[in-house]
Amino acid sequence: MRTHKDMYVSQVLDSKSSGEWLGESPELANLSQLFVGGTLTALDSLLKGETKTAVHFPGAKHHAQYDHSSGFCVFSDFAIAADIATKDFGLNVLILDIDAHHGDGVENLTADNPKVVTFSIHDGNIFPGTGFEDEEGSFYNRPLSRGAGDKELLTSVEDLFVTLARLKAERNWVPDILFLTCGADGHSEDPLSTLNYSVEGYESVAKSLRGAFPSTPILMGGAGGYLPDTRTPEIWAKVAMQLAG
Repeated sequence: MRTHKDMYVSQVLDSKSSGEWLGESPELANLSQLFVGGTLTALDSLLKGETKTAVHFPGAKHHAQYDHSSGFCVFSDFAIAADIATKDFGLNVLILDIDAHHGDGVENLTADNPKVVTFSIHDGNIFPGTGFEDEEGSFYNRPLSRGAGDKELLTSVEDLFVTLARLKAERNWVPDILFLTCGADGHSEDPLSTLNYSVEGYESVAKSLRGAFPSTPILMGGAGGYLPDTRTPEIWAKVAMQLAG
């Protein structure tokens, strides 16, 4: 309820209903709550200094909105975690989203929080049809063209570092904690995007992040990925290993 409308939370958890499924479903309602709990458990380990890398593969449900579900996402666990990290602990939060789909929910739910910066690198040709580069605010978007691959992905990550340098110079904003929305659906074999990333491209992003932020706590969420028996778990595992050093 820190992030979502009270009536919507009640609809899901009490009435067991959501736009993501038909009728009542206690199992899916409980699972959506559990997904948030996993991210908050991971966040807690970072805030306590128990680790510098925490991973929750079912996390980063980045399409969920204030009062409704969207794109398989019921509750915005990263927005909730960012609210806790900024308001309860005074931390600056950077959310880098490399899922093939624009992180519209997280962007909307954190847009008014000056301690949160979101940076989404996504396929500009698919759902949800948002995330244009010419928008202004505490969020930044890099929509990629059809067929974009590792080169474009890594160039966009370099743009992130340039943006952070500018934020530091302009308003002394530097991230105290980093959230990575690591959707594996940008891989060339994934059926739900037009992107052509490789496993090695994903690993390079993680290596660059940990190299740029060697001591910064990083929370990784899996977000999307629609090759559940092949590329998705491979990408998640290899990215997590790079972040953990």
